[in-house]
Amino acid sequence: ISTYATTPDTDKYYHHADFTKPAAIAMGTEADGLSDFWLQKAQHRVRIPMLGQIDSMNVSVATAVVVFEAMRQRGFP
Repeated sequence: ISTYATTPDTDKYYHHADFTKPAAIAMGTEADGLSDFWLQKAQHRVRIPMLGQIDSMNVSVATAVVVFEAMRQRGFP
């Protein structure tokens, strides 16, 4: 299982990740993000592109965005 950590501190976007194989996605809190433990343990770090000065979004919305991409890559209708 590939592990992915979401963080604004990476240049790799979530839609460039390969979610076609088994994956675990770690999402952090809106205020603090993921702890260093999760960021260091993850094999991959991904971010959601944001416009302007915004650097975070509601964690449930962010989770939906990333999980939808994983489902899209797996051929979800």
